[in-house]
Amino acid sequence: MFAKITTLGVALLLVATPAASQERGTIEFGGFAASTSFDNSLNMNNSFGAGGRVGVFLTPWLSLEFDGQGSSASRTLGLRDVNVGMVHARVTAVPFTVGRTSLLVGAGVNDFDTNFHLSYGIHGLIGAKVAITDIVSLRVDAIQDRMSMGGGGNRSINAGLSVYRHAPTTTQVVTREVPGPVAAPVQQRPDSVSAAETARLRAIEAEHRAMLAAQGLTQSDSATMAEVIHFAHDSSELSGTARSILDSKVAIFRSDPAMRIIITGYASQPGTEAYNMALGMRRAEATKAYLVSEGVAASRIEIATRGENDLVIDGPGERADAANRRGEFRLLVADPDR
Repeated sequence: MFAKITTLGVALLLVATPAASQERGTIEFGGFAASTSFDNSLNMNNSFGAGGRVGVFLTPWLSLEFDGQGSSASRTLGLRDVNVGMVHARVTAVPFTVGRTSLLVGAGVNDFDTNFHLSYGIHGLIGAKVAITDIVSLRVDAIQDRMSMGGGGNRSINAGLSVYRHAPTTTQVVTREVPGPVAAPVQQRPDSVSAAETARLRAIEAEHRAMLAAQGLTQSDSATMAEVIHFAHDSSELSGTARSILDSKVAIFRSDPAMRIIITGYASQPGTEAYNMALGMRRAEATKAYLVSEGVAASRIEIATRGENDLVIDGPGERADAANRRGEFRLLVADPDR
């Protein structure tokens, strides 16, 4: 029976992976040490063992998890020691994150198996994980089982490490782009700009105005779309100011369902290039998640990361870092049949 439930859990993860990759797609692999106390009716003493866990994120805050653990437990009344196997399948949510620490809450089904007792049931989980790096976290879980046979069930404390494999990110090419407001020409010496360059700048401005008129966008709407949001140092959590800026964009998105949006996440220079690329992606994902929560269809939004590339201000330095912790938008318009 243990083998059957193991096979079912792996099958569920394989089925869920394609759907998850559309949103987050990150896979979590974990190993842990486990301490378990058993229901009194089983006449078993506490045991210590080990186990493994695999999970896939369906969204940045929701994952499907499957774990199994084994241990050896002594028994009361002079009975022989027994081997114990426990399997859990559940949905786990992340209600909130503070800095590098995330709270975990989950619920699901489970199987309990020894050579003298077999039972099924449900369980609840509460735990926490602390990010050590972008791909490694320390995780501690408390699990309460309620079995179909065995009264209140068993209680376990699991502690170990989790490693994350992030899904590859692709960016779709869109055929036409509506640029933001054309910045005023920088004052230069009279002989520094040729007649050809002046004509080119005027042509760009005229084309920009024509595209705005064709799409029914005002200069004010275009300025709203060009507004940048900023993040705190080493954070992908949206501030109140950032949410207010996004709210002003949502009305524009709703007014024209043909609009497509690319969100690009950036990070300041402190940290490795790989870490900053991942941080930029998390910022873009957080921005997309907020827009989707406000009613913008996820299929209209594409995300990308530039890490520490294309910095607003070269750094390092406090002023440069503050300017480069941002998320930018490009307002894209494509025909629905393209």
